Order: sequence, then C-alpha cells, then structure tokens
Amino acid sequence: MRDFSISVTSLSEFISRTGNLSSGSFGGVSGIEGTRLHRRIFSDLKKQYGDDMETEYTLTDSYEYNGLTLKVSGRADVIINNDHIIEIKSFGSAKDSYEKLVRPEHEAQLAIYAYLYMEKNGLDKIDITLRYVSITTLEFYEDTQTITYDEAYKIFEHHCSEYMEFASKLMDYSDSMVKSIKEMTFPYPEIRPGQAKLMKQTLISLCSKEVLFALAPTGTGKTISTLYPAIKGLLKGRYDKIFYLTAKTATRSVAAKAVNDMRKKGLIIRSIVLASKESMCFYKKRCDAKFCKYSEGYYSRLRPALSEALMLDDITPEIVSQIALKHQICPHEFSLDIMNFCTVVIGDYNHAFDPRVSLVRAFSEEVDSHNAVLIDEAHNMVDRAREMYSASFSYSLLKKMMSVFKGIDARTESYLQRLDQYFRICDQSMSVDQSAFKINEGADEHKILKTDHWEGMREMPKNFYGHLWRSIRILSPILDAMPQGELREIATEYFFEARFFLTVFEQYFNDSYICSLSKEAGDITINLTCLDSSDKLDNLIKDKMPVVFFSATLSPYEYYRNVLIGKDADYCRSIELASPFPPENLEILIDTSISTVYKERALNTDKTAKRICEEIINRRGNYMVFFPSFEFMNTVCSRVEKELERATMQDGIKRQLLFQTPGMSAEDKKNYLDAFSEANEGCLLGAAVLGGHFGEGIDLTGDRLSGVIIVGVGLPKITPERQILSNYYSEKFGDGFAFAYRYPGWEKVLQAVGRVIRTEEDTGFALLIDERLDKPEYLTLYPENWRV
Repeated sequence: MRDFSISVTSLSEFISRTGNLSSGSFGGVSGIEGTRLHRRIFSDLKKQYGDDMETEYTLTDSYEYNGLTLKVSGRADVIINNDHIIEIKSFGSAKDSYEKLVRPEHEAQLAIYAYLYMEKNGLDKIDITLRYVSITTLEFYEDTQTITYDEAYKIFEHHCSEYMEFASKLMDYSDSMVKSIKEMTFPYPEIRPGQAKLMKQTLISLCSKEVLFALAPTGTGKTISTLYPAIKGLLKGRYDKIFYLTAKTATRSVAAKAVNDMRKKGLIIRSIVLASKESMCFYKKRCDAKFCKYSEGYYSRLRPALSEALMLDDITPEIVSQIALKHQICPHEFSLDIMNFCTVVIGDYNHAFDPRVSLVRAFSEEVDSHNAVLIDEAHNMVDRAREMYSASFSYSLLKKMMSVFKGIDARTESYLQRLDQYFRICDQSMSVDQSAFKINEGADEHKILKTDHWEGMREMPKNFYGHLWRSIRILSPILDAMPQGELREIATEYFFEARFFLTVFEQYFNDSYICSLSKEAGDITINLTCLDSSDKLDNLIKDKMPVVFFSATLSPYEYYRNVLIGKDADYCRSIELASPFPPENLEILIDTSISTVYKERALNTDKTAKRICEEIINRRGNYMVFFPSFEFMNTVCSRVEKELERATMQDGIKRQLLFQTPGMSAEDKKNYLDAFSEANEGCLLGAAVLGGHFGEGIDLTGDRLSGVIIVGVGLPKITPERQILSNYYSEKFGDGFAFAYRYPGWEKVLQAVGRVIRTEEDTGFALLIDERLDKPEYLTLYPENWRV
C-alpha cells in the first residue's frame, strides 16, 4: 500500500483543470451520451481506417517520487497506424470554434497518452489530434500537432510530480491506517453466533472478486460483520476502496457508527457519508452551474478546501457543507472530490448502479481503482434496480415546455407540436377504447395489452422516439445561451427528462422491457419499464468488483440471484445464517381459516376483525397489525376499533388504535412510533400496510413491541405491468407468478415478522392469517428458525 494509482483523466483534471464547474446540462455531456457518441465516431473512423485503427487502447506506466510509486493508466480513444492518437471530446453547447472548446486538462490528457504510447512502443514522436464533436450535429472541431517524446514526458512528469507532492502528504496517514488495521480487534465485547461465519465468507468473496448473497437474520450484526472483514481485507491488496451502499439514510447512519466504533478500537481510516445532490445544494432550485456562484472558480479554490477536509477522518455531509461554504464551492461536487481520498464511502445504491447518478470517477473502466461493494438490505435492490433503468415522459411536461417556448426557435417548436399531436392521439384513443400504439406506431393490435387508461407493448415506440430526439437535437445550444429564469428551468427539466428517455431507448431497451401508456389524473405518460435489470448489473459487476448482497430476508437465494445478476452467473455463492436469538423467543401462530384474496376480502371483513380482537383484546402492551392495503386496513380496523372501545367500557383498561395514513410526514411517522412506549399499561395496536414505512427498518426493542399480526401474504397489487412481469418470468424461469408475486410478497411478510425480535432479550409473537399459508409453495418459504 505504498503505491498510488490514478487514471490519466483524473490526473490531468486534478493538475490542469481550472475555472468553473461546467454545467451538467448543455456545456457538459453526460457519461452515457459521451459513450454513445464515441461508439458512433469509432464506427465512422473504422470505415475510414479499417484494420489500421485501434480503439480504447489501454496504456499504463509508473512514476517514482521520493521512494513512492504512482501508477498512471488510461485508455486512449483512437490509435491510427501506430503513429497517430486521436482523443475525442463531446460537447452540447453553442460553441463555434476549437479555441472556445479547448481546455488545458484535455490537452494534458492527450499529451500524457502520447507519452505512455511512445514509452511503450519506443517512438521519438507522434501525431496527436484533439477532436471536439457536437452531440447534436456530429460536426467537429479539431487540432492536430506533432509532439516529441521529450515534450510529452515533460508534461507527464510535471503532472505526476505535482500530484505526488499533494498525495505524498497523505502517505504517513496511509501508513498509520495500515498499521491500525493490522492491530485492530473486533470492536465489541463478543462475536455473536453467525458473525464469525459471515465475516469469513465476506473476506473470502471480496478477495476472490466474487459475489456473495448472505441471508443474515436480525441480530446477526450485519453491518459490522461485513465492514470489519472488508477493512481487514484492505491488507490483501485486492481492492483499495470500500463502498457501503444502502437504500435509506438511517441505515447509512448505522454504517457510519460502525466505522466510528472501530475507530474507538484504534482504527485510523478516512470515511465519507455521501448525500443526495438535492439535499447538499446551497440553492434549492434545479442545479445550474452556469448561474451558481459556488460553481464559479470551483477548481481554483478546490485544493485549499481539500487540504482542510483531508485533515479529518469522519467526513459527514454537514462537515462537507461547512467547508464548502467557507471556501465558496459546490458542496456536492466537493464531496465527490473528497471521496477520491477516502477509503470507506457510505452512500446509496444509486452511487454505483444508477446510470444517471453513478460515480464515474470511481466506477468507470478507465479508473484504475479496485472497489469492494457491500449492499445492505439488498432485498430492496430488486425494485430499485428496475427503476434505475426505466424512464418515463409525461404530456404535462411537454405542455409546460410548449407554454414557455413560443417564439424561441421555430424548428424546435415544430417538433414539440408533433409530440403534442402524438399525445393528443393517445388521449383520444384511450378515451374511446382504441389502441394509441396501433394508431401512432402502427403496432400489431394482437401484440398490445390494453386495460382501462393503460396499454402496453413489448416493442419500441420508434415514432415517439424520433419526435423526441428531434425536439432536443438543437435544443442544447439554445439552452446554453438562455438567461436565468422560469424558461430556462422548465426547458432544462424537459431536456434532462427527454435525454434520459432517449438513453434508455437507445442503450438498454430489449426483450426485458415494456413500453406503456398510462393515463392518471388527466395526465398521459409514456413509460419504458425495465422488467429485468440482471443483465445490466451483471455487466457492471462481473470481473470488475466483488459484491456482498446481504439482508435478513434474502430468501429464496435462487430468486435473488436470478433477478439481480442472472441465473447463469457462475461467480456467486450464498450463505444462510441461523438466527442468533433463541427460537422460543418468537412464537409463530398460523391461522389458515380466513381467506384474504382480493375478491373475498369484503366477505371476510368481520371474520378478520374478530380474529384480530381475539388475539389482542386481553393482552397488555404494544402490537402492530399489517394489512395488504389501506382500504382493507381501514375497513377491518373500523370494526376492531369498536370492539376495543366496547372492551374498554367494560373493564376500564385503555386500548388505543393507531392508523398509518398515505403520505405521512416525517413528524407524523415519528409521533406514530413514539406512541409505542415501554411504560404502556394498556393495549396499543398500530395498524399499517405491508411493505410500507413501518413494515421494515424500524427498531421497537424491549416492550415497545410484543407482537405482530399479518393479514395476507403480501402479494403485490395485480396491475398490467405486474402481469407482464409474471409472463416475462414464466418465459424465462417457468414460474412467473412466484417471481412477480409470491416472492416479493413473502419478503414483506418476513420483514414485518422481523419487527418483533430485535435483541436477545426480546420476546413476542407473530400471527399470520391467510388460508394459503399451509400450501406447499409457502411452507417451503418458512425460515428454519420458525417454531410454528
């Protein structure tokens, strides 16, 4: 760990980049768009040069500095005839000359590639071309020069020495970190049952670049059992950065606490907790670097701010904001620059996997960085990953755009009007029960699934794509010149939404997608819905980074493996840990006398209410009852409430019923949970929906919660999209109903049951009510530690 590694891009940017943050909308180009454009340009150049051309040519070399080694690596875009390097940069702004586009960091990057190539191939000089290509017109501006070996080495040496002068100051810290990791012991008094096994398997998988699926029941201590071995594994040299990713802010706090607990045992390590861009931004409106004073001069003020931040170990969003405000720089971008120098990064799933958010500086193929990824509460990744690769575009956004864009640009207006006509036809067709896709896209009516206010097909909406693509084709330079104000804000939102829709269409849409139209509250939306993201995640993970997926409800393993990385993934393993708590602490009660299927709920309302009251009415303490929907909850609980009031009238014991409501505020949720008091001498029953806020991720320890009642098996609501998902998985795995309904529903049940026993001292019961619970397909899903 005496070596440093950096990509050519990062090196040139760190030393040569000055001035402002570029706008992420027009002047700059997204990583996805840049990749797409590069492929198009590569294809055109290939036609011109044939076999004399190589693309994405890997280059690497080392630089020695005061006994330290800096490894520099990257991928040159194009090599022609072994004597010419072309570096391609894309732009979307209204630039009209090379001089207005060229940046010092781009020139430095190309010169460093030239040195690396000449060093590797023994050349004295080489031609270099820096080409800027418009994403809208493919028009390009370029400059070609000849650079000698000595000239290129001078630039390489300057950048490496400048970087190492900064980085070497961190070397003592790195040495201290290594020493502390070697000496660090487990931070808690004892290792719980199952922890040793999870720690061992985590370390094996991380050091072997494998994927581990770990079912670790509540109480295992999953956070420390993955972070502790991951930090110990840094000594093996197989990875140099640990990403701990979660779906919820509260879980990130738990991970940060675990790192701090290890610090109390002598660990020296720099960590950062990442927050969303929206929560970090000093301006709460849409980010627009062109008009933000914290973007102006960002790179000129970055290094002093970095030096201040890197004096700290535990870097939180609050600390980032304080330092950023002091130095007048963008806090979100600053947090990402700090991240480069942190060994532990705690963030959201999006930071690694969402194509709109993922940290290119950490996960791009050019970066010679080796990451280990820990994914907490991994059952949430199934739906989250599908959402990441889905896109939608609404008629309401188009109408907003049209209302402010009048008279700005005639060509763009004409394309907006074509989109408006497309949506009008959709509206008219859906109103008279005709197929909008048949009319607008010429789709085969037999391949269209249609219900009230919804229709879908497994084909691409090519006509819509064409209209949308043309509507933003020349919008980028127009936006770049727009003044600040409502017009720019609406046009920016339109641009981003359209651009991502096009990206999903062009790069990801395949047989695992459905295109649909939906009409709700008068608005029409066209959706590209990802049914199966496993091929995307597999492409990001396989041979690139070790990952540990872990959760208390990661069962059955085959389901999660198939939907997250694919059934053919041969680089993954699984472990299932026993509960660390005595099984007798949790009493499992099963009642199969009541049907909760949707069509029979109304018939069984009284029966369900009676069964809940039988279980609760003579008990003291705090309990929760979970329902499959708000509607069923309200209907049943109106009867339960009357029975509780009648019982209180008879014996004087206080009985209270709480209701979860849709759209509860943070304060409402807190008040709901605060009512679960250990000092309660009466009976409190909290009603909630399965899979909602109170169904997972809450800790009501001790007497704050003594039991749960679960009505139903948690099946997701039957929707056209869910039915198509079921059909898709039937074609792929044979049991589509299990993949689309049973397994996702059972995960909600397990999460709700998991609310009861949170510590070794907790005791309680879980009553499950549904006539399907004694069927073989459910009996096989029961956890081994259940004593029914």
